[in-house]
Amino acid sequence: MEIAISFAFALFLSTALVPVAIRYAPMLGLLDEPDGDRKIHVDPIPRCGGLAIIFAVLIPTLFWLSDVSALSGFFIGAAIIALSGFVDDRYDLDYKWKFAGQIIGVAVFLLGNVEITKTPFLGLGDLTPWISYSIMALFILGVTNAVNLSDGLDGLAAGSSLLSLGFIGYLSYVAGEMSLALIAGATMGGLLGFLRFNTHPASVFMGDAGSQFLGFVAACLAILATQSSSSAVSPLLAVMVVGLPILDTVAVMLMRVRDGQSPFHPDQRHIHHQFLMLGLLHYQSVAALYILNFSLLAIAYFMRFEADIYVLISYLLFCASTLGVIAFLKHSSFAQRRREVRAQQTERRNLWLRRLGWIHSHGASVIQYLLGAIWVGLVLVSDYSDPVLTSISFSIVAVTVLGWSKIKESRLYIRFLLYSVSVISIFTATYQQSLSVLDWGEGKLYIDLLILALVCFLVLSIRMTRRELFRLDTQDILVLLVLGASSVLVVGFDSGDQILSAIIRLAVLLYASEYVVGRVKGFTTVKVLTALAFLMIGVTGVL
Repeated sequence: MEIAISFAFALFLSTALVPVAIRYAPMLGLLDEPDGDRKIHVDPIPRCGGLAIIFAVLIPTLFWLSDVSALSGFFIGAAIIALSGFVDDRYDLDYKWKFAGQIIGVAVFLLGNVEITKTPFLGLGDLTPWISYSIMALFILGVTNAVNLSDGLDGLAAGSSLLSLGFIGYLSYVAGEMSLALIAGATMGGLLGFLRFNTHPASVFMGDAGSQFLGFVAACLAILATQSSSSAVSPLLAVMVVGLPILDTVAVMLMRVRDGQSPFHPDQRHIHHQFLMLGLLHYQSVAALYILNFSLLAIAYFMRFEADIYVLISYLLFCASTLGVIAFLKHSSFAQRRREVRAQQTERRNLWLRRLGWIHSHGASVIQYLLGAIWVGLVLVSDYSDPVLTSISFSIVAVTVLGWSKIKESRLYIRFLLYSVSVISIFTATYQQSLSVLDWGEGKLYIDLLILALVCFLVLSIRMTRRELFRLDTQDILVLLVLGASSVLVVGFDSGDQILSAIIRLAVLLYASEYVVGRVKGFTTVKVLTALAFLMIGVTGVL
């Protein structure tokens, strides 16, 4: 359960810290200026989101990890990588200095309590350590820079990293490496909160501090998860987990060398640039890369117990297929047809959807009351009691009452209330396996019907208005991919349905909470409902 709490806490911290980082970005000199050689935005955008992600990840992991010293090398190395990226964001360092900072961070990690006993194609523990560690160092450096270089579209690096970290978390959980799973879960929470502001059109970038930190974390966790003595997966699986950024970076560098340029010369040859040249819209290019990354991870899942040679062959076939399809589309009439469609595209409004315009006006009120009913229902089916949780609940009720007139329009405070009651109510209802996916007895069907109604009103309120048609954005697609994968990966867990239950229900409640924060003008109803829910949680704990 610490994994779920770390995820939720990191999600809350990231969502709260990103606006603060945006506010102080000009003061810190963290503005990303347009650059026609490799960037597609035309206005300066803050590149400080990575700082929010880093703090959102480190605070819950350092608090909930049972043995931080065992991963001291990882945390110190990650801090060095993050600091190096921040300095680069601030002063635009030469690549040699940036590379030096990365080498120091990787060296600190490998010199810590890291045991590398498996090397692809080279047996188990029979290889000279300096060769094995050199291979791993090159891998971490390569992935760190690959994620950094592939961060070229809104939500691309964050979303792709979230998918990869989800798979790493699964591998860690299955191997019994709960510390690694907790770090992966917290990082996913930090990324999901950041994506709230980074989804196209982005209001903030993560910068080199964020992208290098993500690349380092993903590479190190992939190594630790596959190197675990309790893990039976191929060590080469670490390459497939972060295989899409590797493919993108290697392909671009080879093209630059072929044309007589430096492999580090900035240009617009990355896969996401090629998708844009094919006529795909911004969000369509990101969605296509999400699906590509998800497909590669699905291949990795089915090949995880195979021999190294078969894992390598499957990855090379994926790379060849991806590049081959892109090359074919570039030389076909696909790009021309896409450009013609975009030029002729006009807004076509569905007359039936126009009749649902009243939902956009009154949906926020309905969603507030649905949230309140769901919180109450979750508390009623819960038999969990804890004195600390009871004290927290009564304290929040007291703060809400005392600050009723003083805290009027603070969206940060309202977001804190909504997120807190959502996380705690899900936690209390799931802790003793009292709420599972297929168990609809004892009033639990009532809760799921309310959640289903909430989903319907949420979708209609957000998408089906008079001004826009129903359309999934890249964050919606990402969440659907994660939830779809969760339904498969939890199979075989002792309490897999409880894990899936918590993920799905919490995702719905947090989406609804964000809608309420963004659309509601007065928060009287929100404060009444959250105070009532916390009061019930506290009373339940006492009884």
